[in-house]
Amino acid sequence: MMVNSASWSFYERHFAAARLQHYLADRGDDQGAAMRLYDWNAAMSAALWESLSFLEVALRNAIDRQMTLIHARKGRSGHWIFDDAFELGRDVNGPPRHKQPYLDVSTAIGRVRRNGMPVSSGQVISELPFGFWHQMVSKRQSFLWPDLVAAFPNSPNRSQATVHDPVARLRSFRNRIGHHHRIWSLDIADRYADILTIANYLDADLSVWIDSRSRVTQLLATRP
Repeated sequence: MMVNSASWSFYERHFAAARLQHYLADRGDDQGAAMRLYDWNAAMSAALWESLSFLEVALRNAIDRQMTLIHARKGRSGHWIFDDAFELGRDVNGPPRHKQPYLDVSTAIGRVRRNGMPVSSGQVISELPFGFWHQMVSKRQSFLWPDLVAAFPNSPNRSQATVHDPVARLRSFRNRIGHHHRIWSLDIADRYADILTIANYLDADLSVWIDSRSRVTQLLATRP
């Protein structure tokens, strides 16, 4: 349904007057313009979600590969995601020092079981949220960074902040998109640059590949 075939009352009924008020205020109480901005926000969110999905899967696979190498180099059995060797920072005789990664893994295992799938490393990794991968490059897990930095071969330096900061921004941005919040009031160009930057740290060809398929730049040029 095109904007010009839908009324403002239709939008208010289905998308809520309180939500639309932000769009209406930005467009100077022009209802038609507010509806066009709402549609554009949805289209931009979809375009960014596509690019983010490519990056998220590539990021988790890169971290998994590097953690697997570390695990093997240290002569440990099993898969690192189950943390049998306590290499993610948990105390052997006590509770986790950093609880969130373990809660994420436990929740992911629960989802795999509820789905009737085997509890394999691949299945568990596919169920982990973006927040888990953010945690893996965060200061709380800084003891991993000297080894994990190799997952980002094109990073301009070995500073954890170089990778962590854009990943942290993308986590917050991704959550806004996932909850269907407005993003037109944010610096979309900068967040898209973060996507391409992290992709480039992983593989320059990946960054080019994501950008070549993205509708983000085109939509930015057509913002109502």
